[in-house]
Amino acid sequence: MNRLLQQLLPFLFLGMIIVMLIAGIVLLSYLLIFGALIGVILYVVALIRDKFFSSRDLTVRSKRQKKTGRTIDHDEH
Repeated sequence: MNRLLQQLLPFLFLGMIIVMLIAGIVLLSYLLIFGALIGVILYVVALIRDKFFSSRDLTVRSKRQKKTGRTIDHDEH
């Protein structure tokens, strides 16, 4: 009985590793499919939101309009 168990043990471990590998690949494929599906849904929602509810400033600005703020110039680094 002990000798039979010693001979079968490597095959049992190999079988369990193969089953876990296949289960991992199936789980990863489901995660990739659902991730891609959620990504497409978010992309479509953002596209619709950008198309219909655009928050861009539609006024025409002059090219010579002076920008406010300050510029710091230095040569230390």
